[in-house]
Amino acid sequence: MTRPYVRKVTLNEHLELLNQNSRASNREIASLRRRISDKFRDCGYPNAAKRDDLVDEYINMIFETQNYRCTHWLRVGKGEYNGVWNRPFKGYRGWLTDRVMYEVDHVHPRNAGGKDELTNYQFLSANANQFVKCSLTYDDLLCRVDLSARLKRRIRTVLARRRKLFKSEKWTNFMAKMEDTKRPIFDLPKL
Repeated sequence: MTRPYVRKVTLNEHLELLNQNSRASNREIASLRRRISDKFRDCGYPNAAKRDDLVDEYINMIFETQNYRCTHWLRVGKGEYNGVWNRPFKGYRGWLTDRVMYEVDHVHPRNAGGKDELTNYQFLSANANQFVKCSLTYDDLLCRVDLSARLKRRIRTVLARRRKLFKSEKWTNFMAKMEDTKRPIFDLPKL
């Protein structure tokens, strides 16, 4: 049996396809739904995991703190690279696409004591997740001398927006809806 031909693609070819300054669209949000539903279940909200409205509300709140881009995104000009791109993945599918493939990442890594909590997820490009953040805490990442001051400012800004979100009435209302999904629904007696 012969294997199907896989066209190898270079990173430069991928970057010619990819708009590094693009914002996450409905397509990228839709691609996160199943994974966020799984995270809802992991966090003890199995009924909420079945509700696209709550899943979308969560994704949008987190993306708002990131300006609908990777936490590590920086605006780039022609001939510049910001590190927000995809890994090649199997069959080079990551480098054959014109959109950023977002991954759900723990802000505070599990290997450093981070937990599966709704306040501990962010959306990173595959490259930023694997090769920039790795499994570092942000305190450690911000100590890296090879990161630009501009990127460090961006990260600090996103982290500050997250803190503000989690203290907001908007978040409190969202979590009330999430808790409501845990309430048992009793059958009314038949008359």
